[in-house]
Amino acid sequence: MVSLASMERATGVIAPAVGGSLKRKQIDSADVDSPLPSSQYKRRRVTFDPSVDVHILPDANEKSLELVVEEVRRALEKHADKLHPDNGPYDEIRSLLLAKPTSAGAPLTSLLYKYIVALSNHVPLLNHECSGMVHAIVDSYWVARNEQYVRSYRHLLSSLLSVHPGYTSSVLTMLVSMLATSPSPAIRQQDDPAVPRPWLESRIHDCLRYLLRQNPMMSTMLGPILTSVFPSSSDTTKAHTQYIGNILKVAGYCPELKGSITSLIMDKLVKIDAQIQVDLEEFEDDIEDLLEDDAADDDDEDSDEDSDSSTETLDPEERRAKEVKESILKLDAVMDLLFSHYDSVFAKGDLFDMDETFESLLSQFASIILPTHRSRHAQFLLFHFSQLSNDFMERYAGCCSHLAFEKGQPRIFQVASSAYLASYIARGAHVSGAVVRDVFDLLCHRLESLRAEQESLCKIPDLSRFGTYYAIAQALIYTFCFRWRDLIVTKDGNPPTDEEVMYHEGDFRWHNDIQDILRRNIFSKLNPLKICAPDIVSQFARMAHHLRFLYVFPLLETNKRIRLARNMGGSYMEGVAARETALSMKMGEQSFLLDAYFPFDPYLLPRSRRWIEQDYVEWKPVPGMEPVQELDDEEDNEDDEDDDNASDSESSSDDTADDDEEEQEEQPEVAESTASDPSI
Repeated sequence: MVSLASMERATGVIAPAVGGSLKRKQIDSADVDSPLPSSQYKRRRVTFDPSVDVHILPDANEKSLELVVEEVRRALEKHADKLHPDNGPYDEIRSLLLAKPTSAGAPLTSLLYKYIVALSNHVPLLNHECSGMVHAIVDSYWVARNEQYVRSYRHLLSSLLSVHPGYTSSVLTMLVSMLATSPSPAIRQQDDPAVPRPWLESRIHDCLRYLLRQNPMMSTMLGPILTSVFPSSSDTTKAHTQYIGNILKVAGYCPELKGSITSLIMDKLVKIDAQIQVDLEEFEDDIEDLLEDDAADDDDEDSDEDSDSSTETLDPEERRAKEVKESILKLDAVMDLLFSHYDSVFAKGDLFDMDETFESLLSQFASIILPTHRSRHAQFLLFHFSQLSNDFMERYAGCCSHLAFEKGQPRIFQVASSAYLASYIARGAHVSGAVVRDVFDLLCHRLESLRAEQESLCKIPDLSRFGTYYAIAQALIYTFCFRWRDLIVTKDGNPPTDEEVMYHEGDFRWHNDIQDILRRNIFSKLNPLKICAPDIVSQFARMAHHLRFLYVFPLLETNKRIRLARNMGGSYMEGVAARETALSMKMGEQSFLLDAYFPFDPYLLPRSRRWIEQDYVEWKPVPGMEPVQELDDEEDNEDDEDDDNASDSESSSDDTADDDEEEQEEQPEVAESTASDPSI
């Protein structure tokens, strides 16, 4: 080509200044009379080189990959230039990445793919000075695009974290947040195929799995992020089940996080469970009735969206009741999800996986469930899966025994462990008679050992001083009420039938020396029947009498005259009065008794109940023993007759006569209890 510098200038024509207009300048007035030939002037005004191929782009989406690569390189370099920065092209690329696919003017995926490839080629330039571009990449809409784009995006993230690991937290937070709230399949560009929602979640997991394989140390940062993104207790049922289901999948391909993920889920579950028990104390049967009426509604996915609008029209009490019901259904859905997840592990039959999973459940029980006061449903995961084999049953019973009897354990742990152990062997349908007898023996000998140590120190029953002793005693009488058949020794070694119980002559033969041990302890100074829960004591007294095991009704009458609250101070504190709190004064003697808390009492969640129906021992009365209500009616009638007879007799006013009166009052109790038992 001809250089402009060598081009001959026309006489009388002023050369344009730099930055000036390309229009023809005016000719000097002195040279007006000597104009240039018109043909020569026109040729110099517009000239084209025929060897250059000029192509006008009708659409920006048709940019070539080479052009986009060069555009990205220049934009990043100009943005990083501290002397002459130019952010225009840089911001344009950022806006392309952040554009919502359904918005007007959004770039097609085919063009955006070229920018992703170009950015992958210039990853070293994406340092902290270009963090805005990195955040645009992370926040872009990528998961619902075509498969080619998703693979390139995944490769870009991997390259980015390899060169600049400081962005790891941002990338992981983006992926985990999408596990909590998956994007809509409708947010896609017109040149992208429709992608079902399950495929979107699969793409997120594929991306996270790919990054973890490239850098296994990334899991150390992933754990805290999984915890921070976990839905709050006030979030919807759908939010909880979706996130829990997704992070359980993460545990499948990130084994180093499996323990922390399952513990995280259990911790959140137990907190919801415990809060529900606190809330239920305000509503009691009303909430249970509501659950029975609306049990089928918990499968409706739209119920979460409708709950906010419907709650606004309720009064405060109704709103509170609705919130508690939603929490119960949320707990039910999560429990059902966990039952299904663990069942898939045990169903495979892989001994290593089964053993590892059960050990994880035992660890969660000891560290999360047991220390939580009044956990009501979470422990049924162990209740169900421990009954899959004798080995699991023995390991769970051994875990509870170790926590209940080990010295140095907090007393509250020992009391709770005793309750778990007794409730488990009492309610577990697959717990064999041999295991029941072994555990009962263990509890009896531990009770006898504590009695030998503490009876000499006891002047009056005292839960605060001898709490572990009373917890074991209550565990024994509770277990007796459910598994008394397994404690009777028969010739063939099988539990006695109903007919054998009803028509048996004489006393039963009981396993080992459990009868003597319980008798010594029940009638000792420690007097456990005064401290144990009254309902359990009453049921034990009726059953023990009917089965000719023990007769404790006179002791129960004597215990009615013992005032624990009044005598707490004067017994072992040598005259120093015990201070009663406002709560203990309001509750009266109940504050000095054991709670009737047994962790495996009936399971009430409607959906997940199906998992434990075949594992659970329901209460059955002793054959031949009259129902409690009829027995109480007879006692009331006999009490009325005794009162009429007593009114006709003369009474003495001195102390000796009063003592005789008390002895006479005890005799009708013995007579009426004997008369009400058809087997005597």
